[in-house]
Amino acid sequence: MVNRFPRLLKAGAAALALTSSALAAAQPGPPTLGGFHLPANYMSRFSTTELLASNEVGFGVRYFPLPFNQDIRVSLAKQPNYWEYNLSTRANDTTFAVGVFDNGATAAAGIPRLEVTHDPFKGVQYSGRLQGNTAYSRFTGGYAFTVAQDRVRVLNNVGVAYDYQGGDREVVAPYTQTEVGGGYGRSFGRLNTYVGGTARAYTFPVQRQAQGSLDVSVGANITPVTGLTFDGSHLERFAVGKVAVDDLNYARYQESNFSVTYRLPVGSTPPAFTLGAVRTRVTRRWTDDYTAVRGDVLFRVEALPTLVGPSIGYEWPRDRNASRWLLSVSFLPK
Repeated sequence: MVNRFPRLLKAGAAALALTSSALAAAQPGPPTLGGFHLPANYMSRFSTTELLASNEVGFGVRYFPLPFNQDIRVSLAKQPNYWEYNLSTRANDTTFAVGVFDNGATAAAGIPRLEVTHDPFKGVQYSGRLQGNTAYSRFTGGYAFTVAQDRVRVLNNVGVAYDYQGGDREVVAPYTQTEVGGGYGRSFGRLNTYVGGTARAYTFPVQRQAQGSLDVSVGANITPVTGLTFDGSHLERFAVGKVAVDDLNYARYQESNFSVTYRLPVGSTPPAFTLGAVRTRVTRRWTDDYTAVRGDVLFRVEALPTLVGPSIGYEWPRDRNASRWLLSVSFLPK
């Protein structure tokens, strides 16, 4: 069964991109590179680029934008047992993707994928995804609408899934998908809070199977004094039933995250290079009996719009004999 949870480590924009952005901001007109005119919004695309430099999530770059009017992204990353390499783009609420995608650092191979998915926040939905390496493929269509002033989104899809489960086991099955999700945030002085939830239901009429699941997440952060921030979040997942496609089976899950960040004060004329912040992060996956602690030292570089520095941590999985150090590069917005 799949346990879908946020990545433990997400990197910020690539340093090369940030340097280019800083240089471009200093000159009028569209950005240029060696006399070649870049798209007007090219530098802003790097906000979603991920630089990977970790023994936990690999080494490389994801979602690096190519200098075309159409926002085409390329990913190239080395995992212990395979390479990720793919192209993706999004236009008119439609995602196009082709290549080999992440399958987790411990997997023997990546996931070959060819995908076209049209999924606007509201309106007609459709998707075609062909995958290999025992990942499921699908063809779906449906509709999404919102209620409560767009705070709640309701999605209904019908489709056909194919799941090769190894050996002579394979499933070809029509199914239905219903999801209802939303969230609400509120501030109380220096305290900011958030609560959200997603309910899902899958039915497989031919197999006479169904599954329901519910995610409930809460989060809060507070800055009691200037520069010091406490941030915490928790996810609870409940699931009942079982369906024929393994990748659509959700399981009971619990995860908590907590961090403390202290940003050093910045004068009116900061130096070109100085210590910018220190941060401690703790992750606890209760259902997996997994704990990770990380310490980040982040430096302020005048030419870069983010803080960057080394991160050193340690993880204790359920099998304590597999405990290990975690080494990576971490980022934090200025």
